[in-house]
Amino acid sequence: MTKLLLFAAVLSIAAACSDHRRSFSEENYPSRSITVNGQTYNFRIYVPINRDPNVKIPVMLYLHGSNRRGDDNQSQLSDIASAISANRERFSFVIVFPQCREGKFWAGEMNEQAFAALDRAVEEFNGDEKRLYLSGFSMGGNGTWQIGLVHPGKFAALVPVAAGIAPASKLSPEILESLPPRLRAAAISPDPHKVFAEGIGNTPVWAFHGSDDEAVPVTESRKIVEAFKNAGNQNVNYTEFEGVGHGSVEKAFSKPELFEWLSSKHLDRNR
Repeated sequence: MTKLLLFAAVLSIAAACSDHRRSFSEENYPSRSITVNGQTYNFRIYVPINRDPNVKIPVMLYLHGSNRRGDDNQSQLSDIASAISANRERFSFVIVFPQCREGKFWAGEMNEQAFAALDRAVEEFNGDEKRLYLSGFSMGGNGTWQIGLVHPGKFAALVPVAAGIAPASKLSPEILESLPPRLRAAAISPDPHKVFAEGIGNTPVWAFHGSDDEAVPVTESRKIVEAFKNAGNQNVNYTEFEGVGHGSVEKAFSKPELFEWLSSKHLDRNR
């Protein structure tokens, strides 16, 4: 009996792995590539099954966390692929999944390749530039805040998950010097959350965080949400998952209310 149970467990694990690989297939997440500064970067995309190519469609740029870095063009899908598989009908927008290289962060050329991938998807799939969404988890959530600050008014909505803001004390002098002026000013500010909130302005935000997150303290999201409110942004939502640690991204993308909220966001209506 024990051997039979072990065999069944092995089969179950093998089936799960097979389903996992299948969920990342080219059929579900086609591959594309772009060249930036002479370097070729691969990325994946998600396209809704029932998309009408004659109708403009929203496009989300999704920035993964630090443990998905590399160049396999696969790992970056892991954050939210399960949520997509479980509720494909909710994901009625194109999603662009660039991959940050090992040892890099969502800054500089990594952001350039992400924007190039976004532009490619907008062009190929008749994307609506008035309905671009930006989301990211952990390191990608930090990238979401940074891009939102440097490019205010480009995205119709920001969805940072388990995101923090790195002050100057956590950055090397080389990294600090390489930052765009607005980011450098925020990093050296005694109140970086205030600078980010004021710089991002009235862009709609829905932030998510786990109350027991030990990798990125939940106080990071609490501080910036409060800063947004103090800055006058009336379109800020915050969801804190009680008892949840750092792995909050799948829970965030399993909330039906998020998709209803996103569908109402449009640059012309955000003003």
